[in-house]
Amino acid sequence: MKTLRTILVVMGLALAIAGCASVSVTNQWHDPAYRGPPATNFVVVGIARNETTRRVFEDTFVAQLRAAGVQAQPAYTQIEAGENGKVKLTDLVRASGADAVLTTRVQRVQQKLNVSPGYAYGGYGGFYGWYGGAWASAPIVSQYEVVTLETDVWEPKSGTLIWAATTERVASPDIPTVTTQLAQALIPRMRADHILR
Repeated sequence: MKTLRTILVVMGLALAIAGCASVSVTNQWHDPAYRGPPATNFVVVGIARNETTRRVFEDTFVAQLRAAGVQAQPAYTQIEAGENGKVKLTDLVRASGADAVLTTRVQRVQQKLNVSPGYAYGGYGGFYGWYGGAWASAPIVSQYEVVTLETDVWEPKSGTLIWAATTERVASPDIPTVTTQLAQALIPRMRADHILR
C-alpha cells in the first residue's frame, strides 16, 4: 500500500511538470500607432549561439507561418549568426520583399524546485510502523528549468518594433516541438492584433 502511494505521488509530480510543458504567454504588446496592413511575408530570425538550434528554430517557425497562410523564410539561408549579419539582414529583407521580421531570443533561464509532500502518517505500530511511514511521508523534490523567450515583430522599412510577447515553458532539448508550440501560441495572437494576415 505504501509503495502504491509513493508511485501515485511520483506520477502526480510527473503530470504536474508535464502540465507546465506547454507554452504560456506571460506578456504581450502591440504598437497602438501601427496602421500598416497585416504582414504577409516574414523573415524569421532565431538568436542562438548554437547554429543547429538556430536553424531548427527558424525552419520550424517558418513552416508554421506557411501553414497559417503567409510567406516566410529563415534568415540562416542568407545570414551568418552574430552581429555582423545585420547588413546582410537588410539586404535579405529587401530582396525577399518581407513586410515583417520576426525575432526570438532567450531572455532568461530560471531554476525551479517542485516539492511534493508525501502522505500523512499517524505513527501507529511503534518504531517499525513509524519507519515505513517516515519513508512514505518524505517529500519528493525535483529540479527543472523554465525558459523565458522574447519574440518581437519588426516593421523593416522603418525599423520599428510593432509587436512583442514573452513566453515561458519548461526547458526541453526538443527544439522542433518547443518551436511548434511557441508558434501555435503566438500566431493566433498576432492575427488577432492585425500583425499577421
